[in-house]
Amino acid sequence: MSEQEFIRQLQEALSRLPERERQEILDDYREYFRDGAEAGRSEADIAAGLGDPRQLARELAARHHIQQWESRKSFGNLFAVVGAIAGLGFLNFLLAIPFMFYLWMLTMAALASTGILIGGVVVFGTLVCNELFGWPAIHEGRDVRAVWSALEEGGPSANIHINGDGGEKVEVLRDASSGRASIHILSSDGSISLERGASDAVGRLRIEDDKGSVDIDGIGWGVSRKGMLATGIVLMMLGGGGLFLCYLLARWTWRGLMSYGRYQLGLLDRARRTES
Repeated sequence: MSEQEFIRQLQEALSRLPERERQEILDDYREYFRDGAEAGRSEADIAAGLGDPRQLARELAARHHIQQWESRKSFGNLFAVVGAIAGLGFLNFLLAIPFMFYLWMLTMAALASTGILIGGVVVFGTLVCNELFGWPAIHEGRDVRAVWSALEEGGPSANIHINGDGGEKVEVLRDASSGRASIHILSSDGSISLERGASDAVGRLRIEDDKGSVDIDGIGWGVSRKGMLATGIVLMMLGGGGLFLCYLLARWTWRGLMSYGRYQLGLLDRARRTES
């Protein structure tokens, strides 16, 4: 292969590198050919000693991306390094497929941890702002809890029945045997029922008129400040711990990847020197 053909193929294979770096590499190999010619070697002999220009370009691209990663660590540069190392051989290409999936999962885990951490900070910050400035308002549902407490303390005698002149009814009832409590509002236009079972964790709301009805299950009975505080702290701990774990995994990953990439390049360099 002539010098011109070797440089042409090398230039085409390096087309993805920045122009400045590509020209520096080409100038180095032109000088290598000149030095070889001065030593009495033919262009074909020099080209044969350098090997396949396309394979050489893949090695040079891998070195370039490793240097880019070392100067600026980012997920984009890390993915570029993986792609460059995958191009060094068929086995590396096969190994890159599960490794790219692992990097994608690690990225998603870092994003999820960030979202959990932000959620914890928002909840905790909301509680702190409410304590300091009274804003934003936090509704703890104390009135509803007070009704249930009064019913539980009063037993069946605490049931309330209110009848209006127009047929309207309001009933607050408690079944002592089952522990169920309910509030019913009835009028000529329809009815609203709010029920709670033996557990005060969730309840059920039913709205009904002559056109149909709507049922909403799983209604909570308000938010407590202690619950908000515990939730915020737990979310921050989970999010912060997840981010720290992702950072450690990423750090071990890129160190191992860079070591493997340099090892592969070293093997190729030794093989080329042996052949020459």
